Amino acid sequence: MLSNVWFIARTDLRFALRDRSTLLWLILMPPVFFFFFFFFIGNMTAGGIGTMVTKGRVFIEAPAEDPLSARFTDLVAENGFVIDPEASRRLLIEDGKATYHAGEPTPATRMEELRLQKATLMLRAETAVVAARDGEITLADLGTTPPSITVSVEPAGRLGRVPTGFEQAVPGILVMFTILVLLTSGGILLLMEREQDMLRRLASAPMLREEIIAGKWLGRTLLAVAQIGIAMLFGTALFGMDSGDSLPVVLVILAGWAALCASLGLLGGSLGRNQAEVGGLGMLLTVIMAAFGRAWWPIEVTPGWMQALQKAVPAGWTMDAMHRLISFGDAPLSILPHLAALVTAALAIAWAAVRAFKFD
Repeated sequence: MLSNVWFIARTDLRFALRDRSTLLWLILMPPVFFFFFFFFIGNMTAGGIGTMVTKGRVFIEAPAEDPLSARFTDLVAENGFVIDPEASRRLLIEDGKATYHAGEPTPATRMEELRLQKATLMLRAETAVVAARDGEITLADLGTTPPSITVSVEPAGRLGRVPTGFEQAVPGILVMFTILVLLTSGGILLLMEREQDMLRRLASAPMLREEIIAGKWLGRTLLAVAQIGIAMLFGTALFGMDSGDSLPVVLVILAGWAALCASLGLLGGSLGRNQAEVGGLGMLLTVIMAAFGRAWWPIEVTPGWMQALQKAVPAGWTMDAMHRLISFGDAPLSILPHLAALVTAALAIAWAAVRAFKFD
């Protein structure tokens, strides 16, 4: 029995890997999306290289030898601007008033305004200090004097911080692409076998129905494992993903995710009536899972209702478990509820797929 199951699984995996679109999403697209989402998440959470992307270039016109203007210029530079005489954006300082000519609004304009307001508030605070000391210190002195009070922000209780950059992008894209490949390629390839009467011929072979279905499920699980392995390889070699001592437990969680995705792919291929339907619904479900399951952005920056909804999404269970282990340093036992939920959902969906599976 097991030999028949393994034969079908191995054959299905080879069949899937000969499909060019499957190979495209399996190998080429994950590193591209890793880098794209690194930029995106970096901008949204001020992590990674996002801070460089959003730096504004500005030319400052100010009165010569004016200490107030000189100090304001320094503060503007300290708050994320590059002083560039060739910049199209201009900051005009005259008569104690600063006017920012931003030109055509861009997505970064609001952030630039906030940075300028921060520089203005800092200047007001410094001028108040100078006035309070009756000329004992100048604005130029304040620029080089270490602050008398510093603020250090550390997590209270749990270890870690909001994942940003590749810490968020690599696990998120790994989870997203696994379900994407299984819901589209995994489902469509099964539908093609039924449309081309390959399943009907397989039904005439000396195999039990249970063996055939188990082989189809195992083949899709192996495809999910291949996607996870390739994504982890790229994430580790190119983008520095480090699971540390938690790697064995992370692999267990990902095995549960692979099993769930395989069950979904088998169910989609069994219920689908045509390739467009299977592919379209697979893509739609992938987008929903990724958006509400913290695969695209840190759930900590989303509204409360979205954080609550994440707990009902299988992708959210997987992402939360991975971040607990990798980003927050939680104990392996902390992810047992996540693993139990994944296994239970995988078994329930597999049961539905067995009921829906048909040879013609």
